[in-house]
Amino acid sequence: MPVPHQGEIERLLKGIDIPACPTVLTRLQKEIASSSASLTTIGTLISGDVALAASVLKVANSPAFGLRRKVSTVQQALPVLGMRTIGSLVAGVALRNAIGGGPRLDRFWDSTTRIAQLCARLTREFRGVPADSAYSFGLFHDSGIAVLMGRFPTYRETLQIANATGDRPFTAVEDERHDTNHAVLGYLLCRNWGLPEEICNATLLHHDMEIFAPTADDTAAKSRTLVALATLSACFVGSFMRMNEDSVWLLGRAPVMAHLNINESDFYDLRDMAFETLESM
Repeated sequence: MPVPHQGEIERLLKGIDIPACPTVLTRLQKEIASSSASLTTIGTLISGDVALAASVLKVANSPAFGLRRKVSTVQQALPVLGMRTIGSLVAGVALRNAIGGGPRLDRFWDSTTRIAQLCARLTREFRGVPADSAYSFGLFHDSGIAVLMGRFPTYRETLQIANATGDRPFTAVEDERHDTNHAVLGYLLCRNWGLPEEICNATLLHHDMEIFAPTADDTAAKSRTLVALATLSACFVGSFMRMNEDSVWLLGRAPVMAHLNINESDFYDLRDMAFETLESM
């Protein structure tokens, strides 16, 4: 899926609002990018919002990040996890707050949070992707679904159809029914929120299994491991929460397992580990 040009973006966004990047995240990103970034300043920014700080600490103490000792303040967490990881945790909390959705989206956010944390955990098994990048991608790659659920009353029906369609990509069903899709909307949200380019591009491409082909271009190649980890994590979370396989895993199983160099035995060992991690969340 190519990066959309401006005219295409305007068509895809017709009647759809992409949430603006929260001020606290913009300030945090600016501080982290500064050559004189200060842990004290970052901690103060986050701690100024009690609810935000509490949410960040809850995720920081989860099994996904494997801290040997629990942290009770943001200032304690910063030197242990690092600025980039803390920035990813803040972005995730800000995403849910910006889109919201109330009880109607509770199941979606629960699933998304579990996928993100499992993505971070899997980086201990598969090298090459930092835990903070995997966590951010896990949270943001399906963010367009939440946007579409708020825009189209019939989108739940679209989800059911897409999840049951095994002969074409999930996004093809969305394009057919709504003239846009969650991968593009998620890409635009990531870009507008200043997320790293590799996360933006992987979000755009995460339903395009052609990225695993030997002929894929450099942008696709850089997205492979992020997409593979998220696809595998979503499979495990789906089995854990619903005991079923959806169309995304059915289409992605072979290329994802080949890319990660795992066989059937490895897959079930990883699933056991994932279920243990998910049970402790």
